[in-house]
Amino acid sequence: MHDPQYWQLDHYAGLLGPFLNQLRDYALYILDTDGTVRSWNAGAEQLKGYAASEIVGRHFSIFYPPEERAAGRPAQALAAAAREGSFQAEAERLHADGSRFRAAIHISTLRDERGGVLGFVQLTRDISAAKAAEAALRQSENRLRLLYEYAPVGIVLADLDGRLTFANRTFVDMSGYGAEELVGLAYLDLSVAEEASATAELMRKLFGGEVARVRRERRLRRKDGSAFWVRITAGVLLNEQGRAEYAIGVFEDITDQRRAEEAMRRSDERFRATFQNAPLGIFEAALDCRIQNVNTKLLEMLGYRQEELVGMSLLEITHASDLEPTMQLFGQLRTGAIDHYVLEKRYLRKDRSFVWVKVTMSLPQQDGRPQYSIAIVEDITERKKAQEDLRRAMEQSYHLANHDSLTGLANRAQFTDRMRDALAYARRDGHMVALHLLDLDRFKSINDSLGHHVGDLLLQAVAERITSHIRATDLAARLGGDEFVVIQTHLADPSAAGALAEKLVDELSRPYLLDGRETQSGASIGIALYPNDADNGEQLMKLADLALYEAKHRGRYNFQRYRDEMGAAVRETLRLEQELLGALRNNELCLHYQPQFDMRTNHITGIETLLRWHHPQRGLLTAAEFIQDAENAGLMLPIGEWALQAACSEYRGWLRAGFDAPLTLNVSSRQLKHPRFLPVLRRVLQETGLPCARLQLELRESLLLDPKSPQAFLRQLKNSGVRLALDNFGTELTALSSLSRYPLDVVKPSRALVRESLSGAPENSMLAAIVGVAHGLNIQVCAEGVETAAELASVRSHGCDSAQGNLLSTPLEGHEMERMIGEHLM
Repeated sequence: MHDPQYWQLDHYAGLLGPFLNQLRDYALYILDTDGTVRSWNAGAEQLKGYAASEIVGRHFSIFYPPEERAAGRPAQALAAAAREGSFQAEAERLHADGSRFRAAIHISTLRDERGGVLGFVQLTRDISAAKAAEAALRQSENRLRLLYEYAPVGIVLADLDGRLTFANRTFVDMSGYGAEELVGLAYLDLSVAEEASATAELMRKLFGGEVARVRRERRLRRKDGSAFWVRITAGVLLNEQGRAEYAIGVFEDITDQRRAEEAMRRSDERFRATFQNAPLGIFEAALDCRIQNVNTKLLEMLGYRQEELVGMSLLEITHASDLEPTMQLFGQLRTGAIDHYVLEKRYLRKDRSFVWVKVTMSLPQQDGRPQYSIAIVEDITERKKAQEDLRRAMEQSYHLANHDSLTGLANRAQFTDRMRDALAYARRDGHMVALHLLDLDRFKSINDSLGHHVGDLLLQAVAERITSHIRATDLAARLGGDEFVVIQTHLADPSAAGALAEKLVDELSRPYLLDGRETQSGASIGIALYPNDADNGEQLMKLADLALYEAKHRGRYNFQRYRDEMGAAVRETLRLEQELLGALRNNELCLHYQPQFDMRTNHITGIETLLRWHHPQRGLLTAAEFIQDAENAGLMLPIGEWALQAACSEYRGWLRAGFDAPLTLNVSSRQLKHPRFLPVLRRVLQETGLPCARLQLELRESLLLDPKSPQAFLRQLKNSGVRLALDNFGTELTALSSLSRYPLDVVKPSRALVRESLSGAPENSMLAAIVGVAHGLNIQVCAEGVETAAELASVRSHGCDSAQGNLLSTPLEGHEMERMIGEHLM
């Protein structure tokens, strides 16, 4: 049977139903005693964005912003309504899409016949527009006040006795009086003696309504007794009865204008046309290039006084590199071959520095004969500097996009291009190409025991030794981590590949002096030859990888050329594939979670899902230990589907508890490109009921380097409502400009860039550049792999929005993450 209390609420809802649906401008809904929505009108659907079928049965705290839920505001509102009979407030509330609006809220208590609380009726109205209108009105009033106070003309208000009640700053400056001195001063006291009677008569007519407005030019007297010319526009403000209340006067200081008019009357027409208020540099020159007249702007531009510049040849102020085009164009102008020219050139300043200018020069003619030349000069130094800065930035961006930031070697993108070119030339010319795949020995133990700094130094030293042993026509690249590759071109004999590999193995096995201590490492090398072993780059990489595996299997510190019998490695891959399929069948896969924290508030701003494998023999494995095997086996789609289903299902419970930060899930390029990915994503979101906006898909940077990168698909994915993040940005050194081409919400700089940010000035680091570009594109920046307090302080000072790493929280199992979320929501 139904609870009687709920029966009565449903009865109320049935009675109020027609009325509720008519209130389309108001969200009106009935709550039971614990805040669960029992009824939901059409106005609520329109305002909140939820259909009744989506919201009835859910707790009304879903409409509260996270900070209010965390502070217990929903329960406090119901308690107040139950205690007082009603509750009113103005506060922010959430739409279904997470956006906020300002609401007027009224909660009334429903009671039974004995006065017990049955539930509540809540009426919500969107007052965002009204609040915005109030703010706009205040802003308008402030603007008007500022307009009066800082207007470029004098403004005064006077009562009907002719005494000033207000004067703005400009009028204070004009008159020489203080603002306090002007208030209460009779306007006639500012008149010069000979104009006082005429001024008094005009005031009488204005105040008496005989004239509606006065506009005249006259003189006023300053505090020091001196006179100045003003143009006055005066009028009277009338009240509702049509009677004058006060007068307003606008005063434009035209003293200089009067003087200029007098001077202009003595000046010829040519001077007025050329030099009147010119915002650019202007000069006149005789036909022999001697400067005859200049304006102030040009003097400021070149640093000369007028008497110094007049009489000089324009060739004297022209940079030596620009003399030839200047003389050529001026000659064409003088002979009439052209009627004007525009030239970007450099002028020499008095201090012999130069300024970039755009010169537009013409020869005015009289009776068909040129009389003199006139030039308009625009200072374009800043534009030229910006162009040069842009050119350098593009060069740097290109370099960064094609080179590894740590070692300076080519990166994966450039390696791919050079490999394609090398094979094309080899086909054309009939020579061989060797692909050397190098993997450092003991690198992980060095990195873990001596620290990432020493590991980086080792990688740099290895890069130097490799490049010292290859030819200019060869290419060395770092593919990532401790994996290097060398493309050896123009080989006439396969033995040349072995000779180079032997040198590299010997060279890389020599001790390294890193950070003051001697360290031993080495390398294993796998070699594949074109055309002997394969005829394309992808197959060469696979065969070289098999040869590398063989080299490591033989005890490391050696090289191996690919041989057909190395197919045993393929069988190992098949074994791993079977193990992974078993992991899916036997529920050996699990998820751990690592929270991300806001750099300003330290609140949890997101959770990243991390894949783990409970291997029957090897124990708990991280994704890094098996994900590449899964990629090679083509199992990322089913594994990714399992991870998506499991993560969304578990996160849905946290969402119901009031937690709503985004859940981040890693997806591979192969997953994204699979035609089943989008249907699977939609199905999982629908089955779990997880809102799209709460799921964030994390992509790899290599996706941006793929010439067939699915930009259109990513935009389609973004339009579906999910968020997109770019992981480990900077590993491949993709150009920063590529961020603008993708609909990203978050970018996560690589761990190496976080470490690099500790050295040098913050503004010179790559991390600072990524943060600046991302924020300019409205993309948030999350620093990952933060392991030390120094790294946390660095990413915070660089402006990162959030961070994650073992310093803040190690990856947690689901129940541990749930406990942390509960503490976060308290």
